[in-house]
Amino acid sequence: MQSVLREKLLIQAIRLAEISRVYRTESHRFVDAYFVWLENAARDLSSLRSPIVILLQAETSSLTSVLDGNMPSGIQTGNSIRKCQKAAAAQSLERISKEIYTKIEQIDQSLEQFSEKFCHAIAVLASKDPALFEDIQANQQGIITVWNKLGQTPETIPIYNYFCAALSTADRDYLLLDIIQNVVNNRL
Repeated sequence: MQSVLREKLLIQAIRLAEISRVYRTESHRFVDAYFVWLENAARDLSSLRSPIVILLQAETSSLTSVLDGNMPSGIQTGNSIRKCQKAAAAQSLERISKEIYTKIEQIDQSLEQFSEKFCHAIAVLASKDPALFEDIQANQQGIITVWNKLGQTPETIPIYNYFCAALSTADRDYLLLDIIQNVVNNRL
């Protein structure tokens, strides 16, 4: 499910960038837009049970507490509550952005390691069954064909079992589709 979380985080990062533009162009709407984004992002990511949801909820609480006079560090007191909340929201946006990008990088590194292992396994498979990739298509049927062959070829059965234990079906299909697309593109 890392691949699904990665895609959802990318979508949320794009939406967060749009909120950042609101800060520059329509600053009076920024705090409200950021609150809406926090709520929507938490709802979207909660289905994946990502710990980042806890951070989003904490940021919502922290920003709400500014209305009660709780000023985060680095925020000048003496300004209006609305200005303080706007500054706190800007700081929060920066923290959340960093957290999202860090998580995406971690997922990318993990998936890259699995992808390399898949490439090695597929290279072994191709050496045992060179005709396999002649008519392969970059679609669900192609994924099923390669996956089944990995599980049936004696030399790739150990890595097949490893992938069964280490990867969700969504992550496996995500990685295999990418590899098959590369094979198809290089074949043309």
